[in-house]
This record gives sequence, structure tokens and C-alpha cells, in this order.
Amino acid sequence: MSDDSVPTLYCVNHPDRETALRCNRCEKPICYQCAVRTPVGYRCRECVRQQQAVYFNDRPADPVIAAGVAAALGVAFGVPIYLFLGIFGFFSLFIALFIGPTIGGLVAEVVRRSVGRRRGRYQKYIVAGSWIVGLVAAWGLLVVLGLRGPAALLRLDVLLAAALAVSAMTARLW
Repeated sequence: MSDDSVPTLYCVNHPDRETALRCNRCEKPICYQCAVRTPVGYRCRECVRQQQAVYFNDRPADPVIAAGVAAALGVAFGVPIYLFLGIFGFFSLFIALFIGPTIGGLVAEVVRRSVGRRRGRYQKYIVAGSWIVGLVAAWGLLVVLGLRGPAALLRLDVLLAAALAVSAMTARLW
């Protein structure tokens, strides 16, 4: 009789752990703690990182460009939001439901085009934070000019529009 036993495999990261699992890309033996589940099977963390590196292709100047564009658009959209959204009274909440996602989508598309459609790992967070900074700067500008009072920053319709805009821009820049 022949001995058809399968050799015991050990995880490449944890040599003391037996495993029967291999990365479906590089065939290295990995334990369940080291395995990353993907739509095509289990992969090791190194192969997942290599695949993500191809997906994120931004250049060093792209975060600065994205932040500048988003902050400028925060000011540009913030002034009309603070000035005109409250005119409609209670209906301004319903209007905010529509203009928030629209503004977020526009900001995301302008930022994407300004960086040459390249993607960065933290680009969506940089854009959202910079847009909020621009929105607060628009409020400060209006307060200094005497067109709005300090309480305008915490108006419910403005907060709703801003939250929906941030949600839309982070979703579009994913």
C-alpha cells in the first residue's frame, strides 16, 4: 500500500499553527486569522495590499488640490445656503433634502476632475473635512459682514443639507 498522506502545512505568519488554507493568489499557507475574505476567495494580507495599491493611484499633490478645491466649493456653496435656505421656513427642511445630495455630488465630481480622476486612500475624508471647513468659513464671512448672526451656524436646515452633502460626496469618492 502507498502512503497518500497530505503534508501538514503551517501558516507563514504563525509557524506554530497548522492550516489547510492557502492564499488563492500566491498559494502561501495561511491560518484563518491571517486570511482576508474576498469575493473570489481567501487571500493573504500581502496580496490584498498589492491589489489595493493598484486601485489607489493618487499623486503626492492630489490631497492638497482636493482639499483646496473642496474648501473653495464649501465657501461657494455655503454662502447661498446660509443666505437663501431659511427663506422658505419649514419647507427649507424639504429643500435641504434635495440640495444636500446634489451639492455633495457636484463637489465630488469637481474634485475628481481636478485631480485627474485619480483615487486616494483618504481622499474622501480630506474632501469632506475641507468642505466643512469651507462651509464654516462661509458662515464666518457672513457673520463678519453682518448678513447673518452667529446662530445661523446651527440651523437645522443647514445642518441637514451639510450632512447629506458630506454623505453624498464620500459615497461618490469611494
